[in-house]
Amino acid sequence: MSTSPSHYYRLLGLHRNPFLRSSIIELEDPSAIFSKQWVDDILDSLAAEAMSGVASAFVALTGPPGSGRSLRLHLLNYSYTKADLEAIYQEVSVVEGPDVVDDLLISSYERSRSVAKALKKVLLGMPEGLTDEELIQLKSSPADAGKMIVRALDSIAPSALLIDDVHNMMYADERWSFFFFEMIREVVSLMPEGILVVMAMSDESYEELDKKFPALTSRVHERISLPPLTDEEAVSLVSKRLSRFRSREPESPLDPLTEEVVISANRVAEGNPSKLLDLLSKSLDVAVILGRNKVDMYVFDKVLDADKEVMDYVKRAPQKMRRELELILKSFNGGPVDLEKIAIEAEIPISLAYSRLEALVVTGLLEKDKSGRYFVPKEYLRVSSITEKKEEEKIEKPKERKTRKRISKSVLKLKRIRKGLWGL
Repeated sequence: MSTSPSHYYRLLGLHRNPFLRSSIIELEDPSAIFSKQWVDDILDSLAAEAMSGVASAFVALTGPPGSGRSLRLHLLNYSYTKADLEAIYQEVSVVEGPDVVDDLLISSYERSRSVAKALKKVLLGMPEGLTDEELIQLKSSPADAGKMIVRALDSIAPSALLIDDVHNMMYADERWSFFFFEMIREVVSLMPEGILVVMAMSDESYEELDKKFPALTSRVHERISLPPLTDEEAVSLVSKRLSRFRSREPESPLDPLTEEVVISANRVAEGNPSKLLDLLSKSLDVAVILGRNKVDMYVFDKVLDADKEVMDYVKRAPQKMRRELELILKSFNGGPVDLEKIAIEAEIPISLAYSRLEALVVTGLLEKDKSGRYFVPKEYLRVSSITEKKEEEKIEKPKERKTRKRISKSVLKLKRIRKGLWGL
């Protein structure tokens, strides 16, 4: 949703909505918006030992979508850069396996300061990067590829290899999925002291990885599973975000939000940082639309009302299957949607997504079309649409509006909000 920054400035004392991803992406120092949890002490300790060159570490950083895995990798990358050390950050996107392997091999080689690389350029007059022939040769053996990465990391040690969204590699062609994980196994088997390797992925994908590649997971020094935010951690996170975008002296660290709103939002989000920030982002937008200078429970309840029918439907599913049902409703407008797309969005193995979705079909919460795609029954979507209109009618007449013209403008914006156009 596009809300004028001047409204945030005038009403809320903020330069812009601080809970949008687009507002944070410009920050040079990610630690400015980060609130530590107890597991971060473990990660910091392992990183410190590797950065000092006295030890190496292979860490699996796991957690549900939105739990802060990527932010922690960016924090590690920032720490290495600040200490004039080298870190290779590699994001695994949902693409063909060879592309991910190529990117990792090329970026590792480019950072390398090995003697062999220098001789290749000076004595043989060859280009600094990998030639096509060399890349093809490396991709013929995961062991050779892993050894090259270790040599590159060792030449710039202390160094780090930070691999984000590793679960996406499990959707790749089986051959390249095997190649990738065997290559990483070779890296962590041979890496000398002064090297830190961190893989970030979802909890379910790590469990699947443990079944398929036990030779890799057996080498993990520490699996750090990110816990939900406590109320105290949520308050700290929100206050840090707000402090970066203030345009005036606040009445309290959480101003213009109340502590009750933050704690309530954290409990609705079940301690998930991304969901918490999404709820608070919407709350700020609603406050601006209603012309209020405080985000209190009145405003927050309006946000919850907008999602009430959807969440009531989601809660009819068993706890372990709610993520998938909510995704179909919110991210895919109720479907129909393919199994693979749901698995990728939920960051879980396809086999697990299939078993959960089929169970939802049995309960009647989902149906399947002739192509095998999943969708929410039309009866629910029709009832939900009617209910939504009734709820909109209630919110269309706030006491703060003095003229019919201002009310109609608010209605238009609120309809956009209900369609999920908050931009987070």
